Amino acid sequence: MKIFSFTTTLLLFANTICAQAPFKTGINFPFRDPNIASINDFISKLDEAGAKSMRQLAYADVYWRIIEPTDNNWNWTFADSAFNNNFGITPIPELFALMGPGDTIGIQVPWLACTSPSCYWDLATDSVSTKDYLFNVINRYKGVTKYWEIANEFESALPPTGLSPIAKVNFLNYTYNWIKDIDTAAQVLFPGLIGTCGIPFSNATNNLDILLSNGGANSFDIMNYHDYNSWWTLPLHYDSIKSVMNNYGLNNIPIWVTETSISSVNQSPITPTYSSEDEQAADVFRRLGLLWAKGAEVVMWHSNWSSSDLNGWGEFGLLNAIGKKKKAFHSYRLLNDKVTNFTNVTALQYGNITDDNLIGGDGVWAIQFTVNGAKKWMIWSPDNQTYNLNGISSSEIIVTEVVPTMLQNLGELASFQVDTTLISGGNHLFSNLSSLPILVEEYDAIAASILEDFTNQLNLYPNPVKQKVQIDFQNFQEKLTLEITTISGKTIQRTRYSGLEKLSIDLTTLSSGIYFLKVTDNNNKASIFKILKE
Repeated sequence: MKIFSFTTTLLLFANTICAQAPFKTGINFPFRDPNIASINDFISKLDEAGAKSMRQLAYADVYWRIIEPTDNNWNWTFADSAFNNNFGITPIPELFALMGPGDTIGIQVPWLACTSPSCYWDLATDSVSTKDYLFNVINRYKGVTKYWEIANEFESALPPTGLSPIAKVNFLNYTYNWIKDIDTAAQVLFPGLIGTCGIPFSNATNNLDILLSNGGANSFDIMNYHDYNSWWTLPLHYDSIKSVMNNYGLNNIPIWVTETSISSVNQSPITPTYSSEDEQAADVFRRLGLLWAKGAEVVMWHSNWSSSDLNGWGEFGLLNAIGKKKKAFHSYRLLNDKVTNFTNVTALQYGNITDDNLIGGDGVWAIQFTVNGAKKWMIWSPDNQTYNLNGISSSEIIVTEVVPTMLQNLGELASFQVDTTLISGGNHLFSNLSSLPILVEEYDAIAASILEDFTNQLNLYPNPVKQKVQIDFQNFQEKLTLEITTISGKTIQRTRYSGLEKLSIDLTTLSSGIYFLKVTDNNNKASIFKILKE
């Protein structure tokens, strides 16, 4: 095989401005290993977390060497299970290969691939097989997804090495046009630009500029990059990507950040030094909130089920290495319950934005969302500054600390600190801010007053209770929010029910007296049950 190098003018489709994606977030790398759990089990955790999309499906993706290892020998078993999942979660497939260390095939035809310096994808030799691969994959799944990514981190690892920028661009352009020939509604993602703590982010923007300057501006519909640096660097990085795109007239192309997160431990060289279990949960709100506020259409967390390799990608997931839910899982679910369905987002105030991965972030950070016509805010300040929030339209606000105070039942249940505060004059001064964000919501008294009778589906005992109250939903399958409130209406504990038959809530630390259990469904319909604590 030979290096393909030519100057033929390509007749390219003009990039179409795609409609708003039906999701704003999702989970990257949702699966760990087929021997650990079934695909359905993995995806059920995504659904429970509220994810609407998933990317980099590993052994269940459509990488060429997996789907068609030899000519016309198609293997759809795992991919069919993932793509046709029962939860309506949209897959974002990666074509050709995952790329990276250990991938000796890259964009080559699998049964013709080799590892010598002379091995490359060649138009004359390989285009027929390539088009056949694309035709079969896209036609099989175009009813499930319209989003297709041409490989992953294309600029950093393209086996075999040494392919010139022009050769890369030619490959991207041909692939883009072949995808559009197969499905005119398809939306093509730029191969995700790399961005980690170990690799200066300027490399990604430089590589993007090189590819665009060599004719790559017509090879994608959606810009796509990755960022694992400290949360206070993210706005600057977004602006740098946006600036390069603007230089090539790509002002209106949507930007997705398909990989961003930190680990819950700070041992890995990939994760920032501030990483911890609480900071990981906080970063769910900080990272996604900041990138949404800058203009990113979709922001995806990496990953679902953690690796155990603490010197690499260990504990980056919402689940730990043995599949137990971490605080970040419950924070991600809270984000999806409360914020992700926003129709408008605005950054009210930025703190100290730097490109230093060790120093930055001081000051107040405040982001405003509009969700179902009501305003909500994320607010935090690592150096404990105060912030006067204006423009509150309700007479009462609900303030939730987005990092759970504790986990129960081996991580199945999380408790959040929730307070309600009366408002006068449309503003409130927050004086106890920290690096862990709070979520502030306008209280919707009308929605909260709509009651639905769960009496026939809920059994609460013992009552009176001394320590733990048991709640039996009698096989009720709907997702519910449960809040323990004082007689004055102050929420002191918040948990989430996700299809378990029984829940156990520890009330040991509460003083004796009357409390209420408020059960709310996804339509804000609620029932209230009285609890007597002895």
